[in-house]
Amino acid sequence: MAYIYKNITGDTATNIDINSIDNNNYKFSNMSLCNVHATDSVTIDLYLYKTERTDSRSKRGEGGDWNDLESTEYSYYILNNVVIPNGATLLLDSSYFKFDRHEYDLYIKLSAGDSAVDIILN
Repeated sequence: MAYIYKNITGDTATNIDINSIDNNNYKFSNMSLCNVHATDSVTIDLYLYKTERTDSRSKRGEGGDWNDLESTEYSYYILNNVVIPNGATLLLDSSYFKFDRHEYDLYIKLSAGDSAVDIILN
């Protein structure tokens, strides 16, 4: 069984690199989110993210320069504005935590710059 352990701090959206596991067929089924801040609650956004190219090839613009490929970004929330009190743990099981890890990236965003959460995926 594979595990990923992460310490997340700050209020910047962070990619939880689930593709670091060597076995491409491994499917994560559970996630633990523990608020380790000494006194404050933390509000969490946990979401899936992907970028799709919407144009199959570059286009030559005016002046002969090539334009970048157009893309569309998608976000799908698993948790949105969920509050975890200090010292508490939120457990997500397979009924909430199923997705194609080859198609989506998993991101987490915490509410404050001094927020701290420990994550365990298995």
